[in-house]
Amino acid sequence: MPQMSSKDTQERSFAQVSLMELKAILFSHSKFLNKEPGGKRAVIQFSDLTGVVLTGCNLTSADLTGVKLTNARLDSAKLCHANLFCADMRQAMLCNTDLTAADLRGVSMRGADLTAAKLLRADVRPAMLARYDSHGDFKAHEIEETPSQMDNLIARRADFSDAKLDRSLLLQADFTDANLSNAVLCGADLRKTTFVGTNMRGANLSGAKLAGASLTGAQLSGANLRGADFLGADLRGAFLDPEAYELDELKMAVMPSMVRKSDEEIKALLDEHKLWLDSSGKEGARAVFADFDLNGRTLGKVNLSIADLRRCRMNGATLAGSILAMANLEFADFRSCDLGQADMRGANLERACLNEANLDSCDLGPLEGIGTATNLQSAKLVQANLRGALLQQARLARADLSGANLSGADLTGADLTDAVLKDTDLTGAKLDGAKGIDKA
Repeated sequence: MPQMSSKDTQERSFAQVSLMELKAILFSHSKFLNKEPGGKRAVIQFSDLTGVVLTGCNLTSADLTGVKLTNARLDSAKLCHANLFCADMRQAMLCNTDLTAADLRGVSMRGADLTAAKLLRADVRPAMLARYDSHGDFKAHEIEETPSQMDNLIARRADFSDAKLDRSLLLQADFTDANLSNAVLCGADLRKTTFVGTNMRGANLSGAKLAGASLTGAQLSGANLRGADFLGADLRGAFLDPEAYELDELKMAVMPSMVRKSDEEIKALLDEHKLWLDSSGKEGARAVFADFDLNGRTLGKVNLSIADLRRCRMNGATLAGSILAMANLEFADFRSCDLGQADMRGANLERACLNEANLDSCDLGPLEGIGTATNLQSAKLVQANLRGALLQQARLARADLSGANLSGADLTGADLTDAVLKDTDLTGAKLDGAKGIDKA
């Protein structure tokens, strides 16, 4: 286990590594990884690599303890299981970099760009540093804790699943559409941080500071929120467990004003909407169900074309055979909802949550005559049933389709750029002209 003293971090002079020396180290490390004769693990401790360009390099299991990598270019590099204990990576470019299971304790990543990077199971906890007295003698019982400093970090679409981020400093960071499922964030400072559309299912946020954070569309089901500070945090459109709404921790958060209506009132609104559609807007009124709580409701085959259903809760509701063409469903909660054979052509489902929903034979193709493609960008469709669904030209960029059933679905011309297709069933699916399918 690496250990440094606070004296080391303050007084150590950093070694200079020439380009020729670095090339030799990387060549030897490549042999080490390939188990070839003469190979040697890269050990570049306490070296100054400021501004170095290592794009695409394989530094798996390398020892980079205390190294200076400020403003370095490490795009698409492999740093799995690497030792970056107390490394200085401020303003570093780490887009698409693989830091799976890396030791990042005490690291400084202020302003670094980790867009689409992988940090699964990474250890980003505080570093424990031994202290010395004024005579340079080791004080065995005095240990100094240095938290990982990641203020203003850009981590859009990054994967921090199962990562350890206890007590990390992450003020004003950007985790838009990132994966923080089952991550440990106990006591972390997350004030004014952006978590729009972030997967935080099962995350441990106990004692975390989230004042002023934006959690619109964040998935927080199964998350531990005990003792967390949500003062002024925006939780409108967040996906929470029902019991979470009763927590004292959320009393000072900005919560949605959920609208609850009786079955009779809902029917009256639907009748007005039908009249509005039939008269081309001359009579009746458009259905505005934004922020409505319709969990578990059986609405049957209703016509909600062009309706406003933003942030609407439809968890477990039944809408099989309904018409939702051109409806606005941004951030809507359709978890476990029955939408079998529904007409959703041209609908806006950006960042909607449809985990475990039934969309069997659902029409999510473009609307004829208008050509508007259905927008499912950054939508959550984990374990959703999309068997036989029509998804021609659908915009599925960055959508999470993990474990979804797309057997027999028509994805002709669909955009799946950066979509998550882990364990997705695409048996018999039509993929002619689909974008991003090979990469996914």
